Amino acid sequence: MRWLLPLLLACGGTDKDTGAEADQPWHDGEFDFYTQSVEDGCLEGALEALFMPDGPEVPHEFEYPIYLPGYDQLPYTSTVDLRAPFVEMPVTIEDGGDGDLAMRGSVMESVALGAASYGDCVVTMTVDADLSPVTADEVEGSASIAISDARGDDGRCPVFSSNDCQVHLTLTALRR
Repeated sequence: MRWLLPLLLACGGTDKDTGAEADQPWHDGEFDFYTQSVEDGCLEGALEALFMPDGPEVPHEFEYPIYLPGYDQLPYTSTVDLRAPFVEMPVTIEDGGDGDLAMRGSVMESVALGAASYGDCVVTMTVDADLSPVTADEVEGSASIAISDARGDDGRCPVFSSNDCQVHLTLTALRR
């Protein structure tokens, strides 16, 4: 069995402990994130445009890069800016096991849904995400966003189709 790790390293295999390619270990850095797909479990697809404004066939790049910590920096707490209206979101990134990074329970209290359709309506969004380094320069992942507490003064807030209103995103990220 001692020969297996050198063989994997020589062949460019994957290091199971880090999830990254063995010859390119994972380390911290700035990443450009993209939404690849969205599944709206809240308003029968009406919120998909919020997360992919150019349509479901066009990956949507986040407006700002996001810093991802190295394993030696975990747990890591900061704020991230995704794109308006998703700014200054508090996050804690922890070891998700098997080389993954996990973010749980990041809350944004007042996110505007979009004035054109929903007037002054704001909601609370709670985000959980799992990120898996594929290589030292690429990350794949998913995010689940629980939407709750719709409120506004003009009466244009949507009525959610269930009490368990979730939006699921598929994400990729590339090192800057």
